[in-house]
Amino acid sequence: YRQETLPDGSVLDLNRGAHVVVQFSAAERRVLLVQGEAQFAVAKNPARPFVVRAGGVEVRAVGTAFNVKLAGPNLEVLVTEGTVHVSQQAVVAPAASAGSAPTAAPVVLAALTAGQRTVIPVATVIAPPVVVPASVPEIARLLDWQPRLLDFESTPLAEVVETFNRRNPQRLVIGDEELRSLTIVASIRSDNVEGFVRLMESDFGMRAEWRSEREIVLRRVR
Repeated sequence: YRQETLPDGSVLDLNRGAHVVVQFSAAERRVLLVQGEAQFAVAKNPARPFVVRAGGVEVRAVGTAFNVKLAGPNLEVLVTEGTVHVSQQAVVAPAASAGSAPTAAPVVLAALTAGQRTVIPVATVIAPPVVVPASVPEIARLLDWQPRLLDFESTPLAEVVETFNRRNPQRLVIGDEELRSLTIVASIRSDNVEGFVRLMESDFGMRAEWRSEREIVLRRVR
């Protein structure tokens, strides 16, 4: 995970493995999502629309917040603030008498407002995408990959470890069964696994064994 501030002040959160190419011009702010998932908090500027292109689909906004995920054959768009237009280039055949070649023109597939999401095939679109409401719990689940401050109030270590493992590539393992019910009181960022491990060693009488770069075993100091 990483966060970037773009030249216009917009904030871009990138999930692990995501790759974007920023292509800003005087008339338009354009970002190409090559792969993965990203959340965009767009700085308002009506004179320069903000366009995210992924898999042949364009998501256009002026000032809003939305999430775009390119996964396999589908593109998923979730809007958390404002409105975005989702469009795709379509081949338009000329009239028979025109004698010209087919041209490509953008076709608006859907307009999404805050609390709505849609999934679009990135192959040829044969029908308008289905736009459905997204509840607050569902939005939280879909954006759960973004780091946040975790507050643990007398939370069992087993539950704390499960929370970290769900959000990080590094895996925490409880090496002693009696530690599973140990209650933890702490506030720490969800992506700060090493900081959490240091806290367990300094304040909770544990030692950490690094089996690999991706697995850490927590044991009680004997």
